[in-house]
This record gives sequence, structure tokens and C-alpha cells, in this order.
Amino acid sequence: MRYNSNHIFQLREIGLSLSFVGGFIDAYTFVQRGGVLAAGQTGNLIFLSVSIAQRDILGIFTKLVTILSFMLGVALVQVFRVKVKPHSHYWRSLSLIAELIACIIIALLPKSIPNYWITPPLALVMAMQNTSFTHIIGRGYNNVFSTGNLQKGIISVTNFLMLHDRKQLTTGTVYFELVLSFGFGAVFSALFQNVFHTYTIIIAALLIIIIGGYYNYLLYQRQKNENVT
Repeated sequence: MRYNSNHIFQLREIGLSLSFVGGFIDAYTFVQRGGVLAAGQTGNLIFLSVSIAQRDILGIFTKLVTILSFMLGVALVQVFRVKVKPHSHYWRSLSLIAELIACIIIALLPKSIPNYWITPPLALVMAMQNTSFTHIIGRGYNNVFSTGNLQKGIISVTNFLMLHDRKQLTTGTVYFELVLSFGFGAVFSALFQNVFHTYTIIIAALLIIIIGGYYNYLLYQRQKNENVT
């Protein structure tokens, strides 16, 4: 039974699904909302420097607020970890609820709404998702960008080839699955945007409902089983 896991949030299917959502939303904001990344703050810092060089005041403001919102999202989850975690097993769900609300509200807003009202909330909830779900089957990872996962995957596979340690191959496989999941999320987002344009974000909301429902169901089943035993 999947709910018997000591760390339900680390389940492989949850990590891969969240990575898919991360790629999906990043591609959405980049294409539909002014070339800004909701999660990739390294990219946003580069875009910020370009906006500064071009004296693009609106671009500077949008990217700066997006970066600050991501920072705030990380801080909020740390508050949850300290204040809420001791009292509830469901504390990570707060991040998914915030993400769901943000996606639904943004889906209802017209394209004419300035990007500085759109990308910061998504950056905030992407940071919350990434900071809440930090491990997959015992391995640290990121679910809203893929550079670190790609690096760890290459290191693990290289170690396997040199040391013939099958655990390294297993680890490398997990990280490459994460990279592919993120990439597929971005590809599907781009494809859906050809049809639904700014409303594509509602698909992310549906995915979050499925992921969050599954995660909370497993938490509930484990808690119920513990109470019975």
C-alpha cells in the first residue's frame, strides 16, 4: 500500500507529477506573460539585467517583483514548517492549496491584465511547491527547474560507469525521469497554449487537484490505519 510509506511526500509519482507541473507553469509564463519564468530565477536575473540595460522600467519592475515573490514563497514554507508542521501532517498541502487558488484566479483574468499582476503570484506558489516537496524516494531534488536534477543525474550515471554501483544507476534514472517530466510539462504547456492561450493555466489547476487529492488521500489512509492499529 502506498500510504504505508513513512514519507508520502517523497513518492516517485508525486515528485514526477510536480516536476511536470513546474515545467508546465514555467512555459506558460514565458510564452504568455512577457518572457518571465515563474520558477527559474537564474533566468529572471539575466532577463532583469537585460531590462536594466535597455532601460525597460516595466520589465525591470515585473522581473524584480517576480524574484522577490519567489523569495517570499520560500520564507512562507519555512514558517509553515516551524509553526504548522508540529500540529498537522497536512502542512505541505497548504502550498498546493495556494497554488491551486493562484492558477484558478489567473485563469479567470483577461490577457489585458499586466504581467506584473500575474507572474509574481505564480513565482510565489512555485517556490512554495519546491520548498515543501524537497525529496523523491530519499533523494533531494527540485521540481520547478531541472538544472540541478540534470547535474545529479549525470554525476550518478558517471559514478555507475566507473564504480559499477547499481544504486548510482537507480539514482541517475530517477533524476533523468525528473528532467524528462519537467520537459514534457513544458512541451504540453506550449501545445495547449496554441489552443487555449492564457486559459491554459486552468490545466495546471486540474493537475494540482489530482496531485493534491492523491497526496492527501494517502495521508488520510495512513492516519486512519495508524488509529486502527
